[in-house]
Amino acid sequence: MGNLRIKLPLATAAIAVAAITGWGGSAVAAENATVVGAGPGAGAYQMAGAMAENVNRLKLDITMTNRASKGFVANTRLVEVGGTDFALTNGIFVYSAQNSKKPFEEMKATNIRGIGPVTTSWFQMAVLKDSGIKTYMDLKGKRVNYAEKGSNTEFMTRTIFEQLGIDGDLQKEYMRWDQAATSMTDGNISAFGIPNPVPSPSILQASASAPLRILSVPDKVIKYFTNSNPGYYRDTVPPGSYTGMENESFETVAYTIFATANATVSDDMVYKVTKATYDDSSRDFMIAAFKAWQGGLDAAKKPDFIKQMKGFGMTLHPGAARYWKERGLIK
Repeated sequence: MGNLRIKLPLATAAIAVAAITGWGGSAVAAENATVVGAGPGAGAYQMAGAMAENVNRLKLDITMTNRASKGFVANTRLVEVGGTDFALTNGIFVYSAQNSKKPFEEMKATNIRGIGPVTTSWFQMAVLKDSGIKTYMDLKGKRVNYAEKGSNTEFMTRTIFEQLGIDGDLQKEYMRWDQAATSMTDGNISAFGIPNPVPSPSILQASASAPLRILSVPDKVIKYFTNSNPGYYRDTVPPGSYTGMENESFETVAYTIFATANATVSDDMVYKVTKATYDDSSRDFMIAAFKAWQGGLDAAKKPDFIKQMKGFGMTLHPGAARYWKERGLIK
């Protein structure tokens, strides 16, 4: 199965929740919808915010609220049980949740439906440039943020350090990403990680205070991820990603982010949200709201993402399928 390598950076997105009026000016009671991406300091939070703001501005009789969450592990569970209508997650976790694999051993998901591609996420572990830390092994014995429990960051960070045999030798913190950025530049922790588009909002926040280094994930750990699930792949982020990385690239694990919905959300609502998000008329707004959306919107012009979803066993929601059929991407 081919992987979508969707690249592009950041911008800001506001969260708009407004009263909606119907076309023609007559007042219409709006349906409420929720979307989850992550928490403040994470790109997925801003991506979900862009999605919600776009839906709200188009007056589709839908009021969409972007709710903060703990990240993709939590999102996958939420969208499965109907705790949210829409969620950003990845095919890796959908596949794992549907097959009761780590970190979803307790469940067998049946209610997650695909909508479309969002962007690519790269795992990034940031340290201060002048800290002398150059590898993951240099973090042994130091204080490292794993992010909030139940997040994809926690899962991937713990997996990396477990594979290196030093998970038990770290002093662990479980702060939000924006809090971790401040804590590192204040000297209270040595490192924090996040799987995010490049550049990541929280890492940009830290780099505004001091030059950074992004650690390369060791080869054996990358192989562990790519062997464990077809959604992971190896990638190299070129120089220039952050202050301090002007002349340095880093090698890491990457995956594609998808928008998903609960199976019980009405076909009409999902169709409207899918069309609002991916229609050419929304392209400039979505990219201005969060630049990393450009990668997903570009990928949505070809049917490769639908093939990738099928490879994960991710069924398209009928409402989304209606839109992609109109676009000629499915028969």
